[in-house]
Amino acid sequence: MNLVTVNRLIRNGVTNFVRNIWLSIAATSIMAITLFIISTIIVLYTLTTLSIDNIKDKVGISAYFNNQVTDLEIQNVKQELEAMAGVKQIEFIPKTVAKEKFIATHKDEPLLLETINEFRDSENPLPNSFAIKAYDLTDYSGITSTLKSERFASYFQKIRDNSKVIDRLFKITDAIKKLGLFLVAIFIVVTVMVMFNTIRLTIYNRRDEVEIMRLVGATNWYIRWPFIIEALLYALLASLVVGIVVFALLFLLSNKVGAFLSLQDLGGTLLEALFWKILSVNVLSSVMLGIIASLFAIRRYLRI
Repeated sequence: MNLVTVNRLIRNGVTNFVRNIWLSIAATSIMAITLFIISTIIVLYTLTTLSIDNIKDKVGISAYFNNQVTDLEIQNVKQELEAMAGVKQIEFIPKTVAKEKFIATHKDEPLLLETINEFRDSENPLPNSFAIKAYDLTDYSGITSTLKSERFASYFQKIRDNSKVIDRLFKITDAIKKLGLFLVAIFIVVTVMVMFNTIRLTIYNRRDEVEIMRLVGATNWYIRWPFIIEALLYALLASLVVGIVVFALLFLLSNKVGAFLSLQDLGGTLLEALFWKILSVNVLSSVMLGIIASLFAIRRYLRI
């Protein structure tokens, strides 16, 4: 295929797009909505994954000892727990350190500070405790069950497992994925149907021209290409519009998200890490949808 032929095919495709401008705008808009949903799902999934990674190292089990437990018993319990599978680290927090942390945490609450400072070190009401970290989030439930078992329950007055926060985030992430896939699937079907009907109408309007092209010996692919190019114009225009919107949103969100979450794993700001990824996914998705819709429409209605 020489350059003159390529230019002619592209010009025919652009002409098809302009001739049916309102249909073209409708097809482009539907595709843009689909791409925007895909982009939103990528951003939300990335943010929830980042949230999980950021707090994963901060969660764990806090096990508070009864006041009657001796230092020797604490040491024995620690050795037994450290030998358990799944236990990564156990930090012993004596009641004096617990008091210092309490004061630092509630430094802006004078009433609480006044109350805790009334106790002498020997009367410190805060208990000794273990801060336990596991190798994996799935290990926490087993460790908690062990701490509450008959072997260890008598040593502890309270067990607090805050790894449940992670479980909630995992459920949110899973819900976002499922809802996103459901919405994307619906809009993909709608997009293909709209583009299919748009190209079908274009073919119907040019049926006489197509028939003449076939009579003078035009190949099947020569007839197909203008309609494929028309579909590619829908795809590229939709990708451009959504790309501009996504760039603006990521630019506005980048600093705000960076203030709450560590973005080191992304290798830069939210904008730097996600924009080109989203743009690439959008372009590839839209081009594939456009080609599939156009090929089906041409095959069905041109009978070639």
